Amino acid sequence: MEHVKDVLDNNGQDQIQNICISWAAFHASRTAAVTNIPPDISCLLPLFQEEAKSVAMILHAMNTVKSFVEFLNPGQTPVITCDQPLYAIAKKIQWQWAETQGERNFVVVLGGLHIEMTAWRTLGDLLDGSDWTSAITQANVASSGKADSFLKASHVSRTRRAHQVTACSLHILMCRAYDEYVEGLTENDTKLEFHQWRDYKSSSCPHFKYWSLVLKIQLTVLLIVRSLREGQFGLYKEAIRNLLPWFFALDKVNYARWLTVYLHDMIRLDQTCPSVKQKFEEGSFVVRKTQRKFSALAIDHAHEQNNKLVKGRC
Repeated sequence: MEHVKDVLDNNGQDQIQNICISWAAFHASRTAAVTNIPPDISCLLPLFQEEAKSVAMILHAMNTVKSFVEFLNPGQTPVITCDQPLYAIAKKIQWQWAETQGERNFVVVLGGLHIEMTAWRTLGDLLDGSDWTSAITQANVASSGKADSFLKASHVSRTRRAHQVTACSLHILMCRAYDEYVEGLTENDTKLEFHQWRDYKSSSCPHFKYWSLVLKIQLTVLLIVRSLREGQFGLYKEAIRNLLPWFFALDKVNYARWLTVYLHDMIRLDQTCPSVKQKFEEGSFVVRKTQRKFSALAIDHAHEQNNKLVKGRC
């Protein structure tokens, strides 16, 4: 956000049109090279005709994955990724059949893409009725129809970009308001630091508090995206910990319950599966299709891309 603010402050309106400010490119320029990490192999196993949302099918899928992993890498603890409804079933299976499918024998991961999608929808519920979509439309960021779809996160990458633009705009407006506050001080006034001034304004102005809260949630979700793109497991756990209270506060009951269980499992990996914890710390909890910086994907995101290839025309 500071980079965007500096670019806007140091360049005229004519020059800004020729400057490409990309969130991914900005972080890629500050990310350590990952050329020593080979691209991951991603493929689809044979598809099942039955629906996945049953204990029998999830148990069968876990046994199938376990047999494949044992054949390819004997002794390796299998890892499976699910969205929230299937994750709940998989965890109940682990608790029911602890000796064969327990947490020491199997690691179940809650899909990072679905966590991000739910987080944007949760923020969309908070923004609904605030005229945020009207501001997006009037700023020519998106058409009115696309702006309305941002509230439901119908298209993840477009929704993420809209929130990135909004976060930068809110930060710039907040900095300009703080500069006006500093210019209006007299010699006898005590100058507040930026964070002190922000807390004071939040306590005295509900409108300021609302948009400050929106900015805080946006940055929390973007931290999750950054942790996935860079493969930083520590940052990933910390970002999820910071996101959890908002699921409780904004009434996302299912994710509030099961993301808590998931975070607990990830924190206890050093006790249940130390080998998996080590690999996750090395960045193997994400999928790298290329050796480009800041381009890793959540496992379920890679699965969705494979599904798109299967559904596409040959």
